[in-house]
Amino acid sequence: MKPSDTANETIDALKWDLRQRLKLLECTLLLTGWVRTGALTESFGISRAQASKDFAVYQSLRPGNLVYNKSRKYYEPAADFRPALLSGKTSEMLEVLAAMRGVDSPVVALAAAGPDVEVLRPMERELDLAVFRAVSAAASNGHRVAVTYQSMNRPEPVDVVLSPHTLVYSGFRWHVRAFSDGHGEYRDFVLARMRTALPLPEEEGVPGKEDRDWHEEVVLEVGVHPELPEPQRTVIGADFGMVDGRIRYPVRRAMVPYVLRLMQIDPEREHPDPKVQQIRLLNPEEIRPLRWD
Repeated sequence: MKPSDTANETIDALKWDLRQRLKLLECTLLLTGWVRTGALTESFGISRAQASKDFAVYQSLRPGNLVYNKSRKYYEPAADFRPALLSGKTSEMLEVLAAMRGVDSPVVALAAAGPDVEVLRPMERELDLAVFRAVSAAASNGHRVAVTYQSMNRPEPVDVVLSPHTLVYSGFRWHVRAFSDGHGEYRDFVLARMRTALPLPEEEGVPGKEDRDWHEEVVLEVGVHPELPEPQRTVIGADFGMVDGRIRYPVRRAMVPYVLRLMQIDPEREHPDPKVQQIRLLNPEEIRPLRWD
């Protein structure tokens, strides 16, 4: 039996609660580039002694994965790091990241039985793991990252230095909100278009608190299409929780184009048939046009 087979059998034998803690340990390491025992004590309410035991278990599962930084008092991934509990796919880590940012996100189904559920997802855009880790660590730790980026506006990739502050899923793809040194402003950069990413841990990034389009909100006025028959207007309005056939939907200014596209209410892309275009944006003149890359 190969050593890797033995390790996999040991992982499969882990208790559920320990497996979840070790997954968080590994995911935090991949997302931020470092991890302390506090990640486990704060998230799971366990003692520091138990967290230290968990780290020991992890190191026995994948010896050499962790390197302890004595000066900073945390663990870093080794140069030849290989995930033990995660698949190593960026799509998996992004889903974990989204769940971590949720409110009371369920981690396990408690019901013994329930209806079958099918969730439709767009085709995944798998990302380069090294690129993702560099960008995620920069966003987590507040430093710059040098990226080779393939814009849709240029035939050749360009080198940009970014200060990322937030990873965003638009409903179709992941991008990072970041300050671009070359452009002198905050922009959105699609993760799948990044060819390379070199972390610059010694260069402090531009803080995200200065990103006005990110922190300011605008209100989208959304209403039922007026050309639908009354019974259909009523059911559509109830479907969206509208009052008098309209609803106010606050959105970060930087996210407006993505929300319009996701809800299919972009005024420039409206369908002429009201049965298809069941809802529409009622205040397009108040929505400032934003740049699309």
